[in-house]
Amino acid sequence: MMVMVGMLFFLPTLAQEEPWRNNGSFDIGFAADAWNIELGYNRMLTPFMGAGIGLMIDNEYDSSSLMDYLMESLSDNSSYDSYDEDRIMRLSLIPQLTLRTPTLRLSRKTDPGDGLLLQVQPGIMLSFPVNETEEVPDYRAVPQIPKGETGYHYYTLPTVRVKNENGHWCYWRLRAALGYQLGAGFLYAAYSVSNYSIYDSRRNIRLDGKPIHDYPQRRLTHTVSVGFNIAF
Repeated sequence: MMVMVGMLFFLPTLAQEEPWRNNGSFDIGFAADAWNIELGYNRMLTPFMGAGIGLMIDNEYDSSSLMDYLMESLSDNSSYDSYDEDRIMRLSLIPQLTLRTPTLRLSRKTDPGDGLLLQVQPGIMLSFPVNETEEVPDYRAVPQIPKGETGYHYYTLPTVRVKNENGHWCYWRLRAALGYQLGAGFLYAAYSVSNYSIYDSRRNIRLDGKPIHDYPQRRLTHTVSVGFNIAF
């Protein structure tokens, strides 16, 4: 009996779902090593379940950390000017499912369809490029200094092109978004976790078996993002 009474009290606050099927989204996210922009399209098969695809551009920070990047962006001090033309950028296609809760109206005075909404999107990330090529100084070409000779020696080293090996390109991702539905719009904040790494396209670039870069070890990537969704 108590359960039935509770349902009678709760159900009127659930908004009636509008028959919108197509959804387009845009968001910007920040992780420990990179920031990204993502465009998405979802086709809702039912009011609470759908499928779609996302297109994400991932851009490595110019500096070594998020804090350095933010300091550089906010400061006029030239000491923070560390723009790196060789920073990593990757493009990812993300087929994904979309699961939604009913919209919870915060007040009976709000329009039907307006209210809080939780959305979960499990997906697969297909990231490119997989194996990048870099031109690096060939330290093997440093000439031997004659025995007994002292002083400074300056050399212009030749360069050699080396390619990454066994790069990763397929990852999983789970994202949850909490936001407010207002008419055809949905404003949200999201959190995602994935085994994706922006460094995987260059992690195994080696010269004589030795890695060229000292990237962090592979770990889960945690991203926070904000964005909006438009139903049509």
